[in-house]
Amino acid sequence: MSQKQRIRLVAIAIALLATAATACPAAHVETGPVGPVLPAATPAPTGPDPTALTEGFTPAHAWRGVLERMGTWKVTPQDEWRAPEEGAVSWLPFDVVIADRSGDEVRVVAAREDLLYAVWIRETDLALVPVEPVTLAASAGGTAPEDGPRIELAGGALVAVVERRAGWTRVRTQGAELQADGWVPDVLLGRFYRASDFVVNEETVSLEPAVGLEVRDAPTGVVIATLRSDGSLRMRVRALGEAENGWRMIRYPTAKAIVEGWVRADGLATASSEHPLGPSHSISTSRVRGDFSWLQVPIGMEVSLTPDADVFAVATMGTKFVVAPGHFAARTPVTIQTIWGSVDGWVKCDPIPEGMTQPLIDTCVPPFEE
Repeated sequence: MSQKQRIRLVAIAIALLATAATACPAAHVETGPVGPVLPAATPAPTGPDPTALTEGFTPAHAWRGVLERMGTWKVTPQDEWRAPEEGAVSWLPFDVVIADRSGDEVRVVAAREDLLYAVWIRETDLALVPVEPVTLAASAGGTAPEDGPRIELAGGALVAVVERRAGWTRVRTQGAELQADGWVPDVLLGRFYRASDFVVNEETVSLEPAVGLEVRDAPTGVVIATLRSDGSLRMRVRALGEAENGWRMIRYPTAKAIVEGWVRADGLATASSEHPLGPSHSISTSRVRGDFSWLQVPIGMEVSLTPDADVFAVATMGTKFVVAPGHFAARTPVTIQTIWGSVDGWVKCDPIPEGMTQPLIDTCVPPFEE
């Protein structure tokens, strides 16, 4: 048989198959309900962020982490790992900006109210958190509600893993003001997250819930969360309508979690203006006390490990450093405090112009006794 004849036979066979398929459509197959479409995993930072140290916690620097434990640390990749100094564990949990990554080591930028500083830690010291905003599902593979009674977590909300099942993880919120749990796709959990705090500054919160008040998915329905307090904060909620048969729909807004659901109306009271809202998701402050010589530096003052080394800290406002012994040209040795421990460094201070009784804003105040 020639090649031309073989080609003709193949073409005839294909035509006959197409005709048969058209005449006899495939039988209908029951596929069942379609499950939720899992989002793609948020990628982790792979390269350095050169401006993270100077700009810190801004929307432009979205990669964040939550320090879960005080592991070993170092100031440069070449250093030996150091153990955290006594008292360091009191700073947990603590938010950081991710500035660089190398293998399992991460350079993070942390903050005092007057200073940004960078150190290297191990990636495993960061907590497992939602990498972006997520609504908790009631079951593994379940569909999370888009409105109505629900629990939403922002990226970086602190959670504990309860159990895992088929690509999903059941998590429990960790915090003084809220107790809740639900299921999250595994791809939405990681050690790096994108900054995504909820904007709650404009929320009208005028009701104070009783401690331990249960939030349900319907009046007399299933409990989805419990509002609680350790006595150090006051909770506020927003009414979403009037009371109905002894129940009321409320919204509890925080920067890292938002809860909507039904509560018993008698568990709500008019909030007193005398008590401030509970603590926000903010960065803690460190201060050094004792008999030291101090040096107050202008905003933007850089601190380096040696007189000519790379910068590892930047002053942000009215920062005072402890002055260490010795000088080098126009540079002054100082000691700064991180949540892991103290670091010795150098600052370059311009002298006060002759005849000036008050220092200019861009000069250093000579060491003085505080």
